[in-house]
Amino acid sequence: MACKLCAWLCGRFCADPARSFWQQSEDWERAHSNDYTLWLEAPVEHRERAEAALAAFDTDPEASFGVLRELADAGMAWTMETVGSYYAHDGVVAADFALAQDYYCRAIEGGSWMATIGYAKLLARHEDFGGCEAVLQDGVEQGFIPAWFWLARYRLKQSSRAAVCREVRPLLEHAADAGHPAAALYLARLKLLGKFGFREIPAGFRQILKVVERSSSEASASRNTPVEAAG
Repeated sequence: MACKLCAWLCGRFCADPARSFWQQSEDWERAHSNDYTLWLEAPVEHRERAEAALAAFDTDPEASFGVLRELADAGMAWTMETVGSYYAHDGVVAADFALAQDYYCRAIEGGSWMATIGYAKLLARHEDFGGCEAVLQDGVEQGFIPAWFWLARYRLKQSSRAAVCREVRPLLEHAADAGHPAAALYLARLKLLGKFGFREIPAGFRQILKVVERSSSEASASRNTPVEAAG
């Protein structure tokens, strides 16, 4: 039953490619990070160059990336995290672990909370779960809610034994209570799968339906919200 339900949920979440469930979750994380603060802390001329580069990215991604990297090298923490994310994946530039690590670490030193998540994901993809957990634990200690979810997720990735599920439950509950969409989904799914005992399966089912309803509602609201022209 649980597997069929998860398949159905995936179908619901992936119904809108432009705004998937995971995109909603990432949007929530960025909204609860210090991204905007870092942006405002940068010199006006740096922000203007970054805005122009982002606006031209679709037509000339290589040149735009070059500008973002220049700004990162000039000390703009916001673009350090962005450049790190490009080096973490094949795309505009070839994936380069060392460069991604360098820019993520510089972004973290510059105060970027989102860089802790990107760096942890990079380490996990290279199966350095010890380093991944250390980065996320630092985020937890700093009170960055997304770090609570990702620490739980990567511990579960290594083992889904009932003991591990019980261990990460407080992390998921804390993040879910704060409104993290993916934390709410994971917590409900573990309940549905009986990881916390059979008595919590019905609650898990109800909570998953709430996550689906909320995700669908937010996706619909996004589609129906007109985009305002820049002044």
